[in-house]
Amino acid sequence: MKKNILDQFTLFIFRRIKNTKLMAKNLREPKDFLIGYIARKVMQFDNQEVVEGSVKKLDVQKGEVVVEVGSGNGQALREIIRRSPRKIYAIEISKKFRDVLHSKFSDQNISIIGNDAKDLSDVVETNSIDKLLLINVIYFLNPLDDYLKEFKRIIKKSGSILIVSKFHLAKTFDQSVFQNTDAAFVIPKLQEYFEVFYESVESEKATSQYQVITLKNKQI
Repeated sequence: MKKNILDQFTLFIFRRIKNTKLMAKNLREPKDFLIGYIARKVMQFDNQEVVEGSVKKLDVQKGEVVVEVGSGNGQALREIIRRSPRKIYAIEISKKFRDVLHSKFSDQNISIIGNDAKDLSDVVETNSIDKLLLINVIYFLNPLDDYLKEFKRIIKKSGSILIVSKFHLAKTFDQSVFQNTDAAFVIPKLQEYFEVFYESVESEKATSQYQVITLKNKQI
């Protein structure tokens, strides 16, 4: 993503306040006017490569039903739509981001939901989802078990879940907000519920490196 002067200034400010709890809280859910703006902009920088690679690995097939948890500004949704799913649920707790999504996708078959993803019982039926995607969201799911139980409820037996993370960067933020930043903790917890497949995607730029965790239902 090419950065203009304003973008460069935004990054300048971000680097000086990135370790604060306020910045971490706005990266989870942008609320504060200036800090929220910085958080929303930073999420776009160096992320398109990650988004495109993640959706490709998700391998959405025509006619499938997809959930994205933490849809943000809709970068991944644009890629998912190109693959002609039957239905998309965009789960986004930030009202600011939901407003953005409504403005971008009002003419698409996307349900934009404000629920916390640990309880989707009023919007998503049991065993109804083919693919579930989370990009840079795993850090905020606390307690993690509550979310994993809900994901297991909604995903089809043949479905799959893709968790995309940047653990190496998440560890640099306030750990009272960014809680699941250690793969050594996260992966064993995921294995309690699913079969887990892990890979690391390398890049010359640290901000474009990421980890991919694929979850599938355990075979009985």
